[in-house]
Amino acid sequence: MKPITQCVLLLDQASAWAQTYAGAYKQLRVQSLSFESLLQGDTPEQGLRHLATNLLYYDLAIVVVSPSNVAWVRSQLYYARPYLRTPVLALVKDLQPIAIQDVLDVGAVDFIMDYRFISEFSIRVKILQQRLHKRVNRTESAPEETLSLHAEAHEPSSLEAYTAALATRYAVHCQPFQQAKNTVIQRFEKAYIRAILVRNQGNITRAARSAQKHRRSFWELMRKHNIDAEIYRVSACPEQLSIR
Repeated sequence: MKPITQCVLLLDQASAWAQTYAGAYKQLRVQSLSFESLLQGDTPEQGLRHLATNLLYYDLAIVVVSPSNVAWVRSQLYYARPYLRTPVLALVKDLQPIAIQDVLDVGAVDFIMDYRFISEFSIRVKILQQRLHKRVNRTESAPEETLSLHAEAHEPSSLEAYTAALATRYAVHCQPFQQAKNTVIQRFEKAYIRAILVRNQGNITRAARSAQKHRRSFWELMRKHNIDAEIYRVSACPEQLSIR
C-alpha cells in the first residue's frame, strides 16, 4: 500500500469555512474541491461513479461534516460506498457522538475534530496509514473474513457466499449458534433501519411503510438500536442529491 501524501478536502456550501485547512502539512498536501462538482452525471448512480473515479487520484478524501450538512453527507457516503476505493476521513464540527458514529458506519474510516485538525492531522494520518496497511494484510491472508455485507448485498447471487463466509467465521471462533445468530440479527436490524431511514430522508412513517412494518413496531426497533431519525432528514442540507 502506497503512503498517503495527496489528500482532497471535499467542500459543499455548508462547509466553505473549512477551506482554510487546505495546504501543506509536512509530507501531506491537502487540495480543496467542490463536493457537488464531483457528483455530476446523467443519473445519480453515474454521479456517484464519477465521484469515486475522481477520488482515485488521491490517497485520502476528507469530508467536512457539521449539523448543517450531516444528513446530506451521510447520504452521499452511503450510496457511494459500493464504488469508493479511496479512504475517507471525516472532519467534524459540533456533532453529537451518535452522529459521528453514523458517519463512520456509512464509510468514513476515522474522524478528527475541526479544532484539532492543524495540530493532529499529520499524526492521525500516520496512524490511519498503519491501520489501513494492517487491514490490507488481513484481507490478503484471510479474504473470507473480510467480505463486505453492504457490497455483497447488491449482488443476490453472492449473498449465499457471504452468508457461508460469515457463518464459517463464527463457527471457527467457536461462538455458540444462538449467540452468533443473535449477533447477526442485531447487526442486520440496525443496518436495515438506518438504510431505510436514509432512503426515506428520516421520515419514520414512510420508512415504516417501506419496510412493511407498523409504525410503532418500527419506532421500537429504532429505540432498541438507539437510532435518531433527525440526523437522516435532509431538508436543511444544501443542494440535495435525490437518489431513487
